[in-house]
Amino acid sequence: MRKYRLFLGLLLIIIELSAFQVYLPEGQVKEITKEDLSKEKLVSFTTIRDKDGGQKEETWQGIPLIPWLNSLTSSSWQNLQIESNDNYLLTFHRLELDDNNAYLALKLGAEELSEYNIRLIFTRYRENAWMRNIRCLRLLDFIPVPKPKQIYFWEKGLQKNGIDLKSGAIAMKDLMQKGFSLESGDLIFVDEQFRKLCLNYPREIADASLFMDSQGQYFLVPESSSTLKISFENDLSRIIYIQCGAIAYLAEDAIENMEKIARTLEWDWQGDYLYLIKAEKHKIKAGEKPMDINADCWLEF
Repeated sequence: MRKYRLFLGLLLIIIELSAFQVYLPEGQVKEITKEDLSKEKLVSFTTIRDKDGGQKEETWQGIPLIPWLNSLTSSSWQNLQIESNDNYLLTFHRLELDDNNAYLALKLGAEELSEYNIRLIFTRYRENAWMRNIRCLRLLDFIPVPKPKQIYFWEKGLQKNGIDLKSGAIAMKDLMQKGFSLESGDLIFVDEQFRKLCLNYPREIADASLFMDSQGQYFLVPESSSTLKISFENDLSRIIYIQCGAIAYLAEDAIENMEKIARTLEWDWQGDYLYLIKAEKHKIKAGEKPMDINADCWLEF
């Protein structure tokens, strides 16, 4: 009995010391203790929320979340998933978060918060999200999806589906509803440098648009008020491929790069050929641009 009590006491101490876990992209799990957090440099930030018929302003001290998470891993990650001990989940794309809108709060005023009350606070965010009683944080890398069943050629395919390209901008709502016949889903973008991003509509890019420049090249641009910030230099430049579910759109001049796109998206495909579907099914060599592309043709594997 004495040994059991001793074991139980040690277990309670371990539980008390362990604030939460961080699942790293490499597959490792890091136990984060309150002592670990106390060694970090704290910054002050304020929040304003509606309470009791008025607005309440509070001052906190905490750790800027994104620099701290990046210090735990050298691997890239695309999404942050947060889970509380009562099974509440929040998910954010990394491009929605920066050094000044996500904090791990350790103090409210001068009062130190307990392990239970340590909370994540996302300021200036679409949901003004808060979470306490944290169980774990998961840093998720890009999750491969199956290759599409049909790949349409960009402008001709979009125009056939009723999307007006003359304005030079395509709203995400139109792209989803007319281009993919979906109300929601994960959009996968590949740029000319073969960088990839997966963004959820409508959660993350409801207010974004595809803008066409003077050379007819398309770029993903969020509204200025959006929390999503995309750098053409660091994140996503000219887009050559978009997929949602079983359908994809490909820039005509990018067909020569299908093998690179396949490797970028980690498809299980080592084929040397694709099939061009027109009035009939034609076998073409991967990387070979077909003649006479029109709105009524597409590619299949």
